Amino acid sequence: MRVICAKDELLRGMQIIQPVIASKITLPVLSNFLFETDGQRIKLSATDLEIGVTCYIKGEIQKEGGITIPAKRFADIIKELPNGDIEIKADETNQVNIKAQKSKFILMGIEKKEYPALPDFPNENIFFLKREVLNSMFKKTIFAVSKDTQRYVLNGVYFIADEGSVKAVSTDGRRLAYICVEGIENKVVNKAIIPTKAVNDILRLIASDEKVEKVKIGLTDNLISVEIGDISFQSKLIEGVFPNYEQVIPKKTISKIKLNVANTMSAVKQMALLTGDRLSADRSSSVKFSFEKNKMIISANTVGLGSGEAEVDIDYSNELFDINFNPNYIKDILQNMDDENAVFAYTTSQNPIILTPEKDNNYICVVMPMRS
Repeated sequence: MRVICAKDELLRGMQIIQPVIASKITLPVLSNFLFETDGQRIKLSATDLEIGVTCYIKGEIQKEGGITIPAKRFADIIKELPNGDIEIKADETNQVNIKAQKSKFILMGIEKKEYPALPDFPNENIFFLKREVLNSMFKKTIFAVSKDTQRYVLNGVYFIADEGSVKAVSTDGRRLAYICVEGIENKVVNKAIIPTKAVNDILRLIASDEKVEKVKIGLTDNLISVEIGDISFQSKLIEGVFPNYEQVIPKKTISKIKLNVANTMSAVKQMALLTGDRLSADRSSSVKFSFEKNKMIISANTVGLGSGEAEVDIDYSNELFDINFNPNYIKDILQNMDDENAVFAYTTSQNPIILTPEKDNNYICVVMPMRS
């Protein structure tokens, strides 16, 4: 194999695939990436056996072939080489020669056949989403994913394709985020629990190419495949049954209050400074929302730290009402609101509340209060 490629193309390719490579490996070849020719393009692939990513970069193909190359070492070398074209060639001894101007390097690779094969993109259960739509769906749900590994079915985003609509749901047992997008052309019916790491990787890859308008998505029983321009991504799914999220969303509330998102966020952030780093299940680590006539007072009182309160003007005329929350839960929701205002719907101080954007009923967040 012998190719010539621009430094910036190689760096772009490595930025795409390198984060997938696991720091703790079970096979030596998994610390490498697959570098090979594919027609008139260069193909870079990486996998940790759970997740795989492939991308194509431009280059001059002088001799076809492929080899696996130590990823970190290769990336570090490319970064330090001068700008311009870089020649990369490999021979039958698995020796990789890298040359740029007056600099030369030799790395020992592993032959291509030792590298695990990445699955092909599925032919069925395929649909398309606008890049910004998929990006929004994952950003608006990933924050509520559980980090408790014992509750493994909650360690990802539940992704549902249902006859022209796509839904994403996440929960950690204390809060839930749900979003629905209608009007999908391909009427696919399938569902999957996508691991948190895979969702973060998809978000990273979406951000890497803003020119792409639509993302191709394929779902099988144990795999999600995503194609973003010249990037292809696959991830194994979490096995198990996701809880019935519809039962968690309150069907009735007794009152709805319109909140300005920016003002509420500011007040919550201020009071969160007094809750410390510990967030236990009691009120010592919570902030209190108090609703009075035409105002909302958000306050905190933590032993050993201090106390404070911030007032926000609202349109409210019902009876006095207090409720306590983990401030981080409220911040996570508000920073994902695209509307100027949010609707806060509640029943009692012991029951979950609903937060939704004022103009978007398809995005619903549910939060359990903390003990008062």
